[in-house]
Amino acid sequence: MQVEILGTELTPSETVCEGWIHAFGTYYPRRHMIEHQQSAWSKAVILAKRKSEMIINHFGRMIAAHLEHCLMEGSDYVITHVPAEPDQQPYLFCGFPQCATECLSAAIYAGLSSRVNITLESLLIQVMPKSKKQHQCQSNAERKKNVSGIYAVKDISQIIGRNIIIVDDVLTSGATMNECADVLRSAGAVGIIGVALARTIRLRP
Repeated sequence: MQVEILGTELTPSETVCEGWIHAFGTYYPRRHMIEHQQSAWSKAVILAKRKSEMIINHFGRMIAAHLEHCLMEGSDYVITHVPAEPDQQPYLFCGFPQCATECLSAAIYAGLSSRVNITLESLLIQVMPKSKKQHQCQSNAERKKNVSGIYAVKDISQIIGRNIIIVDDVLTSGATMNECADVLRSAGAVGIIGVALARTIRLRP
């Protein structure tokens, strides 16, 4: 199965949430058992979540190749990630303890290493727990409320006047990514690009 994934050719991303988030595939949750089992992309996303360094690095190269055509020449960018849940155990990636989204952002950064105007930084922190897991929410409105006010910036000086690329693994409603983007804009970011491995079948362009 990994050979199948690594042979995947880069295709144009699908843009969602008014076009500012790029999603690179469709994720079928396990409750859609048949589609999930038949979807190579869904299987690859699960492997990325489970710390497959090979899969994460492959995704990073693919996304970096796409971003090469999206980034403005001469502009500074910071790649960051959606923070992990406080109770989520990090794992070793390239010898360092990291969460899945942090590993993915590092892999994308490595794929863009030829650009001198891009840095990799951890800009956000989760300051409040969610009342429940996002997948337990029954509506988009509940998902939005569930993440409202739970993120903050670590250092505003790293954000003012800069373009930010936010990395997440799977989009379901876009609530988490939107909340992170709002926090970064309030801190002075001038532009936001969202990147996700996949969107679930619930989220439409």
